[in-house]
Amino acid sequence: MIEALLDSLWQGAFVVAVAAGITTFVPRRHAATRYAVWFVALLALALLPLIGQLVTGPPPSAIPISIARTTNAVSHVTEETSSAGGVWLAAFWATGLLVCAVRIAMSYLCLVRIRRSATPAPDAGERVFESPFLATPITAGLWQPVVIIPGDLIRALAPGDLEAVLAHERAHIARKDTLGNATQRVVEALLFFNPWVYLIGRQLVREREAACDDWAIRAGSDPRRFATCLATLALRSPRTQTTLLTPSAVWPERMLVGRIARLLDGKAIQVKTNYVIVTAAVALFAFLGLAFQSPRGLAADANCSSAATIVNAAQPEIPAAAVKAHPNAEVTLAVTVNASGRPSAIEIVKATGDPKIDVPVAHAAQHSTYKPEMRNCKAVSGGRYLFDVKLGPEPS
Repeated sequence: MIEALLDSLWQGAFVVAVAAGITTFVPRRHAATRYAVWFVALLALALLPLIGQLVTGPPPSAIPISIARTTNAVSHVTEETSSAGGVWLAAFWATGLLVCAVRIAMSYLCLVRIRRSATPAPDAGERVFESPFLATPITAGLWQPVVIIPGDLIRALAPGDLEAVLAHERAHIARKDTLGNATQRVVEALLFFNPWVYLIGRQLVREREAACDDWAIRAGSDPRRFATCLATLALRSPRTQTTLLTPSAVWPERMLVGRIARLLDGKAIQVKTNYVIVTAAVALFAFLGLAFQSPRGLAADANCSSAATIVNAAQPEIPAAAVKAHPNAEVTLAVTVNASGRPSAIEIVKATGDPKIDVPVAHAAQHSTYKPEMRNCKAVSGGRYLFDVKLGPEPS
């Protein structure tokens, strides 16, 4: 598991590069398609390292040599790092995950409080509520999402502006953005240490809000007036922090300038998702999954397999009296080696029956270092090595 988390650091660079390359050829006005590509990238970042740990198969052919050498080098680094500091890395990850989980739980409880205090706003339309605990509109709820808007905002906005804001929030419901946002937060919590997940998350928020702006314009809102409305909403001082689990028309403010500029550029918008492009993205990420499945094999021969071997054999400390009592004794143990090269089980194959000999030999087998069994250039658990000790005079 720790090795998979470390693999996500270097594999994320490839994932982001592919997503960025695809979206380079998708116009900014196709925000829905750009969002879908980045969402697939988020799922790829979370799943590809796990697939690489769980699936063993032959390395794919026709991989560029630059990718082959890079994946070959960094996979060895992550494996060694995981073996050397597994306990500390696991503790660090568990602590960070707990902190992120607490933040999500606090945001959820705050959202529950707002949802329970909200009252229907029949003049604003179906599934629209108003709450005194909000400064800006939000969309809340995973399975039956609703729009919650500040009560004073309903009365302050002009009818056309209010309808544009509600159209934006209803777009979140139609696009199932609350569920997508929750998925994003879970992945960010699991990979909190990974900078690539935040880069992808930033792109997701940017394209998600732009896509909902497109829905509002398509519903009949005037782009310039809606841009002015967004700027006005941004000036309202937020009184609560609920943005972690809720898409909002105004959040985040740092991206608002780009959204306003996009609304004012006058170009036609496209609310539909181009699934041809999304399918191509899925295919490219699947190809990366094959490439990452057995990184050592990318730079080696396809037939890269070997049995478990010993690297450094510890010497058993057998009393001289026991050696003298059993001058020609032999002890053989079957050592099961895990993927990290450590013994996981020891089985007696042949023993003397004298604990003064058998116990030191077993202790030496336990404290020796091994190279794990390799299958298709991937270390696997379960390889067996025969640890054999023969007593007698030293050969001349």
